[in-house]
Parts: sequence; structure tokens; C-alpha cells
Amino acid sequence: MSGTVRKATENDFEKVYPLFEQLWPNKELDKKALRIVFDRGVNSDTDELLCLDYCGEVIGFCAYAIVNNLWQAGYISYMYAMVVDEKHRGKGYGTMLIKESIKDSKDKGLKRLELDSAFHREQAHEFYLKLGFEKRAFLFSYPL
Repeated sequence: MSGTVRKATENDFEKVYPLFEQLWPNKELDKKALRIVFDRGVNSDTDELLCLDYCGEVIGFCAYAIVNNLWQAGYISYMYAMVVDEKHRGKGYGTMLIKESIKDSKDKGLKRLELDSAFHREQAHEFYLKLGFEKRAFLFSYPL
């Protein structure tokens, strides 16, 4: 396994977009809206977007934001996207992205790294638990 984790740039969007299609296969994606959110994240002071490069292509991506959190009485990282190309899963690339996110969050003095994951993504749940994440809450979402 070899690959390089690096910060995403606006130029990465077209390479990352197919990963979004894998992450949300049953969702009709608005590419233009995703592009706006992607660029906003790349240029944000509170977000980190990471790409994992392997043999000249982007095969993994994650994004997290610094969030004020009362329960932790401080700031945490909230990971709002995490995906590795289906062809490259189970090879340690997701672990590379998570470990880099944890290191960066610790370096920033943040208290936790949290994320949510859809109920049906049982393989991902096992992956997160294996890496030391705790299952500690349900996510409730209200459409606006």
C-alpha cells in the first residue's frame, strides 16, 4: 500500500466527484451545488478537505470542520465526508485518511473527531470501531 494524503484544492473537484457518487449512490447529486460547497471548504479557515493520491489518481477523500461543542466544552472536528474508491477499499487507504485527520485535529488542540454514518453502512461502522471510534449517539435530521 502506498499513497499520499494531501490537502485538496479547487482543481480536485472533478477527480473527487466520482467518489461522491459512490458515497451517496441513491441520492440525485447537484454537481453545481456540490462544487460550491467543495470550493467553500477548500478556502475555509475552519474546514479541512483531504485527498488520497495513488498512482496519479484521487482514490480517497475526507472533509471535516472545526465545530464549537458544549458537550466537550471546546472545539472538535466533525467529519462530514469520508470515502475511498470501491476498487481500493480494504487496503488501508481509509485508515491513512482517518489517521491524518486525527493527527491534524490533535495538532490543532481539538478534543474529539466525530462523524455520522448511515445505518446501512455496516462495513464502515466496523471500520470506525476498529480504529477506536465509540458509538455514542444517534443523529436526528430535520429537512428545511
